[in-house]
Amino acid sequence: MGKYLKISLLALFIVVSVCGQSTNRIDIEIDAYLKPYLDMDAWSGIVAIYEDDKPVFQKAYGYADREWKTPNTLDTKFRIASISKLFTEVAILMLVEEGKLSLDDRLNIFIPDYPRGNEITVQQLLNHSSGIPHLNNFSNYNELIKNQYTLNEIIDLFRNIELDFDPGKRYNYSNSGYVLLAFIIEDVSGLSYEQFLEEYLFLPLHLENTGVDSQKKILPKRARGYMFNPAGELIHAEFVNMSIKIGGGSLYSTLGDLRTFLNNLLRKKILKSTLKKLPNFRGTAGNEIFSTNGRVQGFCHQITYRSAQALTIVILGNHYSNLALPISDDIYRIYSGQDYKEPVNYIDLKVNLIPENLAIYEGTYDFGFGPVGKVEVIDDHLTYLAPGREVADTLIPLGDHKFFYLQNWVVLAFKDQKEDSFVVLDWIMGENAYPAKKIQD
Repeated sequence: MGKYLKISLLALFIVVSVCGQSTNRIDIEIDAYLKPYLDMDAWSGIVAIYEDDKPVFQKAYGYADREWKTPNTLDTKFRIASISKLFTEVAILMLVEEGKLSLDDRLNIFIPDYPRGNEITVQQLLNHSSGIPHLNNFSNYNELIKNQYTLNEIIDLFRNIELDFDPGKRYNYSNSGYVLLAFIIEDVSGLSYEQFLEEYLFLPLHLENTGVDSQKKILPKRARGYMFNPAGELIHAEFVNMSIKIGGGSLYSTLGDLRTFLNNLLRKKILKSTLKKLPNFRGTAGNEIFSTNGRVQGFCHQITYRSAQALTIVILGNHYSNLALPISDDIYRIYSGQDYKEPVNYIDLKVNLIPENLAIYEGTYDFGFGPVGKVEVIDDHLTYLAPGREVADTLIPLGDHKFFYLQNWVVLAFKDQKEDSFVVLDWIMGENAYPAKKIQD
């Protein structure tokens, strides 16, 4: 028996050495931290940590394709969702630095007949303060995403819809604004959005595994996306025709390409004078945090760079949830030697509630920036209907006026009870809570 144990340990040592995995504290803690998520089929993807662009930790987890049991690897290609916006923002600012565009330019310069286009600036489109309605919040969005569109056809979907507010008055996340930015890039450069990115970013930076995605493309090492259906079963992500995502979420990429892109960007090798015009910075000089994230059917990602430590944490996932940010925060705590909470299996914490007592939670709740969610009792279960969805998702009761929203992997906590109803709903992602006020019973 001892002989075979020695052979097994030797084989394990060889495999570990070949894969380049170390067994230091960070490796062990990250593996242990992620295991519950993997066991619950709640997440799969890549975690990477870089100091001064030198890898501290890089590892892929779970499957790129569950049916074929194809594992994720460090060169797996993911749809990067709204991280695509960073490429669009950079393209706009490159045109600004070339003197071909100004952030103060009005939309009607590029689309003369756009309603109120004389009030909307390029800067407002970049900063989500234009007031143009968020395409994803349309009631028929789940039908819209199944169709092929030209850029002008997408713009026609929202151009004649009333603005949510006067331009520049407040913030409201809007993919529609980034469709317009893609149009502006094409109008100013004379190239298609895809051609511009190819000529000015992908080719010069040797981003050979990055591009504009479509259902027609055959991509080696492509990750398939997964999600939980309304009943809580793991399924393939819903189909989305990527043409509707142009400007705001249409790209695919790899860990290596994103690392190269970010490294060149933050070191002012792409943008010079306009780098800080990117809407991704927060904090003070010397202690700034640069972050970008994205979530699209089947995928959820988070990239965070902390300037004080020259530290980058990348989370890429092929599972539709809200786990990328909490995982990123906890990975930082593990790296820093801070306390962190182990993942909770909320499914096992389910309690039974009397159906008649669920009505106190019903209502429509507004987060102020979208989405507006409807909470309703259906077939003796409390459910949540997200904007653009046709079927409500069943919530798992946890007690103490809290419910687990499995499909997004968040906790919903009802607060401020007024007689027979609640007026506030907290959307809790890890340590972050986003309150929504009831606007309708």
